[in-house]
Amino acid sequence: MKSSCREVSNLKYNSPRIKILNKKTILKVIHENHPLSRSDISEITGLTPSSVTRLTKELIDEGYIREIGTMGKNSPGRRRVLLDLKKEAFLSLVFDIGVNITTYGIGFFDGEVELRGTFNTPKNPEEFFKTAREIYERISREHSITRISFSVPGMVDLEEKKILLAPNLGWENVNIEDLLEVDVPVLADNEANLSMLAEKYHSEDLRNVEEAVFIIIREGVGTGLMVDGKIFRGPSFTAGEAGHMTVNMYSDRQCHCSNWGCWELVSSINWAIEQYGKELEGRNSIEKFQALKQKNDAKRVLMRFAENIAVGIVNLVNILNPELVILGGEVVDLGDSFFSIIEDFVRQRALKAAVRNLKIRPTAFRNISSNLVGAAVLAVEDIIEKVR
Repeated sequence: MKSSCREVSNLKYNSPRIKILNKKTILKVIHENHPLSRSDISEITGLTPSSVTRLTKELIDEGYIREIGTMGKNSPGRRRVLLDLKKEAFLSLVFDIGVNITTYGIGFFDGEVELRGTFNTPKNPEEFFKTAREIYERISREHSITRISFSVPGMVDLEEKKILLAPNLGWENVNIEDLLEVDVPVLADNEANLSMLAEKYHSEDLRNVEEAVFIIIREGVGTGLMVDGKIFRGPSFTAGEAGHMTVNMYSDRQCHCSNWGCWELVSSINWAIEQYGKELEGRNSIEKFQALKQKNDAKRVLMRFAENIAVGIVNLVNILNPELVILGGEVVDLGDSFFSIIEDFVRQRALKAAVRNLKIRPTAFRNISSNLVGAAVLAVEDIIEKVR
């Protein structure tokens, strides 16, 4: 068993509303801890064994979960029957909108993702969502897609399905549903929030962590916050925009957000490329940064890059006191020495009490972007929320 349930229901089974809540609770517990036996579920949720038996039967009949075999014994002569999510029951189409390249794939009901392709990100949002709709129509001929979920490099109103501002794309007040025009529910969130969500559901070292920060470093810098075990987005969905905190109030460099001296200006991959000051092969910033990482004479730039990243982490650690800081994006493969520079800098500059139990690490996702996985998890959460 991987974790304890955060919410225990002792309410009566015969209330229709409570029955729905308990079905959702069981699905959430299986989603976070799968596979589980019925006795495990009863122990975690506090529901009676008979209630768990009835509700899991309904969830099996409705196609959400399945029995996958047996394991161990919970009484003499009896083996535990394990339950898991029915992986292919509900599929989502997920997009990771990058400043230059967009990646898309199929998200499964267990939060896993199968990559299906990439395309150059159009600068015009109308053109982008026309391309996304064409991909949906093509993939829908092969698979039954129940959700479309977008990872966005900017601020997103989850309720209105609106991109409030994606500074590095130049998109503002973009209504996704109006442009996409599809017949399935549409979801979207900030890329760093989704990365935090992916880590929350898939990483063992987050099972008992309540406060954590995910920092995604690409052409811009985004930050996802987990507070009290939940993704914190703020009342207007702008929480976590740490890339736009001011780290140099006397800077003469203006950010895409219209502020001056933002952390993003010195901690995105664009800064490292500019500081290297030599011609690099590549069609876009990501390809050029990949080339930079291979250069023997780039060590000095990368060391300063690490320190610039650490400056922002110091501020976040002092403000939020997280137990874990996770770095994702284009820096995950820069090696132990890069992360050692960051950790040493943070431990020297941050409040001593704030770093006492702090851990800093790269994301657990290497072969697929954390935010794309997060987009799949967001779809799973929405499917569970709609259970009746």
